[in-house]
This record gives sequence, structure tokens and C-alpha cells, in this order.
Amino acid sequence: MLFYQLLAVTALAAVASAKHLYVSSYSGNVTTLSLTKTTHANSSSGSTYKLVTLSSNNACAPNASFLTIDPIHQNLFCVNEGIVNPNGSLVSFKISPNSGRLTKINSVITPAAPVNSALYTTHHNGTSKQLLAVAHYAWGLTTYTVDPSTANFTLSQAFNFTLAKPGPNAARQAAPHPHQVLLDPTKNFFLVPDLGADLVRVFHIDPSTLHLTPRASIPVIPGSGPRHGVFQTVRTNGTETHYFFLVTELANTITSYQVTYQPFAAGLLFRPITTLKTYGNHTEPIFAGNAAAEIALICDKELLVSNRNATYFGIANPDPRNATKVASDTLASFKIGEAGEFSFGGLSPAGGSFPRQFSVSPAEDLVAVGLQDSARVVVYGVDGKKGRVGRVVLASAGVEGGVTSVVWGE
Repeated sequence: MLFYQLLAVTALAAVASAKHLYVSSYSGNVTTLSLTKTTHANSSSGSTYKLVTLSSNNACAPNASFLTIDPIHQNLFCVNEGIVNPNGSLVSFKISPNSGRLTKINSVITPAAPVNSALYTTHHNGTSKQLLAVAHYAWGLTTYTVDPSTANFTLSQAFNFTLAKPGPNAARQAAPHPHQVLLDPTKNFFLVPDLGADLVRVFHIDPSTLHLTPRASIPVIPGSGPRHGVFQTVRTNGTETHYFFLVTELANTITSYQVTYQPFAAGLLFRPITTLKTYGNHTEPIFAGNAAAEIALICDKELLVSNRNATYFGIANPDPRNATKVASDTLASFKIGEAGEFSFGGLSPAGGSFPRQFSVSPAEDLVAVGLQDSARVVVYGVDGKKGRVGRVVLASAGVEGGVTSVVWGE
């Protein structure tokens, strides 16, 4: 009898699993969160999620603005924008695999306003070599060689961008403003969308020396202010075709391009395909500071874009004791076609105010949204068949200061 009772208890037991997320904020803290998923056997409720704070580290103060993770070597890199200082800084951490706690390894003063970074890894004779590239909104681009085993780094190169004349938007385009650095699918180039110059700057990576060489920049629509981009690779009958999707901050548009690689690593060519507004067929709100921010590819089926500072929805309060609805900005979904074209899918709540950045989980089943003005991280589910983000918040957690980025620890 006892045996069958144990079987019954086992069948009804809940199975829990946890993931770590890391969050930067303008408080200067880098916070470790734990997302726990509990699956309820033989229950119509399915799974429930809980997001809680585990620890925080203020070594990236005063204005932690972006995180880049190396999950293989358990290293985390943080840039401090240094908003009120003439310089920024770069900090590396080691991650404790079990607790997610961060231990500072190295830090260095950088040129002004670092806001984004990307990591390049190459393997030679059984060892890994890494290069971290950092985009500086008020300066240009710097690179650092990284020892992946220790998370120590050393300055390698620095590129101070210049602008021959101001762009059409005099208030925002009087100087270069690189806002992102990303690695291309071939891992031969870094691309840097420059909001101030209306360019996507291109740098070739030498895998032996880890040195960058500038290539011809790619111009975009004047006054549009390119902010972030994402690549897609389509494989058909053994042939790869590459596409690039670019979101602009000043024009609130997304443009897709077919990418052609020139011989001898001479550079890239972009052929425009589709351009749409980030609000699709909805009327774009007229608010000061209304601006698109992040873009990501989900399940190779949809694009997800965040729109800041324009309330479209009222959603349930994260405090269950408070019935007052919370104002929410938007996430916009776009369905991708077979050859780089895309169409508007719809708007959904971002979970709060000012979704500056979001990250898709490695399994592409969850999206974590960093809400700067709400000082909160929210997690949504993803319909894997469609690549569409859900409209119901699965879990959320408050974070001290304005959230600037969130990354998955996997």
C-alpha cells in the first residue's frame, strides 16, 4: 500500500529548475537574478515562474550600462557609461556557477561613454583567444584582448570616430554616436551602427593578431539614426544567404538588407529590401523621447523590437496587493519572409516603461526585458512554432536604479 501511495505522491510532485540572469543598472550595480520554473505534474496550471534577487555587485559603478557574457568560461564584462564623468570604465567578473555571485577580476578607465560591447573568440592549437570590442557613444571604438581563463584583459586598439559635418537632426547628430558593436555571422567583421553619422561602420578582424582594420562604412537613410542590428542566415541547398535588420532610433524604422561579402575580406555590401515603422500599422505616438531601442531575431521566424517612452497599454500591477494598472510601452513583432522581407505582426506590452534592452534565452523560449524607468526586469514566454512573444508576464523582479541591460547566464 505504501508503495502505491509513494507513486501517487511522485506523480503529483512539482519539478523545479532555475536559470541565472544578470542585470546592469544606472545605480552602478550588477545584479544576479534567479528565474525558477516549477512544472506541476497532473495539473492544468502547467508551469509557474518566480524571479528573485540573489546578489549584487557595485564594482561597475557609477553607471553600469551594458553586459556581455562568456557562458563557456563563466566570465562577465560590464561597461560603466560614466554619465557625469569625462571617462567610462570596463570591468570583468568571474561567475560562481552555482550561486551566480560575481567576483571582480579587472577594471580599467576607458574613453567616454561606453554603451555596448561584443566578444570575438578564435581557437588555435587547442587554446582560445578573445577580443572584446566596446562602442563608446561619445568617442568611438576600443578593443581589448582577453584571457578567457582569468577574465583579465589588455587594451589593444582605439578608434576615435569623426564627422565631416552634422547630420539632418542637429540636436542628435552633431557628432558620431556609435551605439552598438556586433559580430557578423562569418565572424570576420565587427559592425558598429553609428546614430550620429548615419552609418554602419565595418571593421575586419585578423584572427591571428586580433587587430581590426576599418573597411568602407555603409550609409543609411540620412537622419534615421541607426541604433542596433541583428543578422539572419538562411541556408538553402547548401548555400548561405545573409540578411541584416537595422532598427533606427531617430526615425523609428526597421530596414532589412541582403548582405554581400566582397572578395578578400574587402568589406560588405548592403542591398535594401524592406523598410517599416516600428509601430507597424498603428499611429506612431507623438511623445518627446519616443524612440525604438532593441532588436532581436526569434526562432528565425520573427523580429522583436522595443519602443520606448510611448505608453500603449495598461497592464496588471506587479504587486498583487495593488489593483492599479501599470502603464506599459510596447514590443513590436514582425514576421520574416523567405528572402529578407518582413511584415508587421502586432504590438504587445513591454511590461512597463522604457524597455531599453531585452535578451532572448539561448533556448529561444523566453524573453527577459529590461525596463529602465520601471526599474524592473520582466520575463515573457515565446511560442516556438511562431516565434511570437506572449502578452502575459511570467515573472518579474524590481532592480535598484534604471535597468540598462539583462543577459542570460546560460
